[in-house]
Amino acid sequence: MFTAKRQVATVVGNCLRMLPGSPVAGQRVLMYHAVGNRVDGDVNNIYTMSRTDFLRHIETLQAVSTKHNMPFAPFRRSNITEMAVTFDDGYADALSTIGPELSKRGIPFHVFVTPEKLTSGDPRYLSTPELRELSTIPGVTIGAHGATHRSLTSLSIADAEADLRNSKQQLEDVLQTPITTMSYPYGHVDTEVRTTAQRVGFTVAACSKWGVNNENSDALMLNRLDMWAGDKSRTIENKVLGYWNFLGRRT
Repeated sequence: MFTAKRQVATVVGNCLRMLPGSPVAGQRVLMYHAVGNRVDGDVNNIYTMSRTDFLRHIETLQAVSTKHNMPFAPFRRSNITEMAVTFDDGYADALSTIGPELSKRGIPFHVFVTPEKLTSGDPRYLSTPELRELSTIPGVTIGAHGATHRSLTSLSIADAEADLRNSKQQLEDVLQTPITTMSYPYGHVDTEVRTTAQRVGFTVAACSKWGVNNENSDALMLNRLDMWAGDKSRTIENKVLGYWNFLGRRT
């Protein structure tokens, strides 16, 4: 899937270089993963981002925000033309790199954490003390990303509900604050899983379907824009403006 997307992205990206800069109306939720740490399963190196890549992305996003009056905002259900920046999986660089860089720029950001990773001993992921420290950085919000990072649609509904409840409860126990947001592991969600997430107590959730959100978007099925390490500044701008929304028909 990643290879096919990359090929399509190259062709379309070249075709869109001369498009006028008028943004599609609505909320865009940007999906990132790690900055500096190797992302599991990232065979095409699109989610394993270097610090240099990340800073280029952020500088470009700031320029787009200013040019198009598109403010940064927390991850939430919104039909305002704004950007929310999210990170899946809970990599340790959320504390060492992402948090400091975004906080000093006044950019709010959301980190979706899988509790099982906190105690895995894998240094790529946040530990429990590191998560607590991350939660004190101005502008951050912590959300859940499944208790065990299993595909929820591959589980029975009873098991999916237990996983969702555990993800919420374990993070609340660590942080002593309500956890009401989440992203679905691998982006896997169907109607039953979505309803289960609502029943458990999540109020806003992100999938991995490409697109800009509007007044018709489901708060528990929010689209995101997949941001890749190799994206050049023009590509980043075109994605955020909404010119790549055709990918929503492929996911």
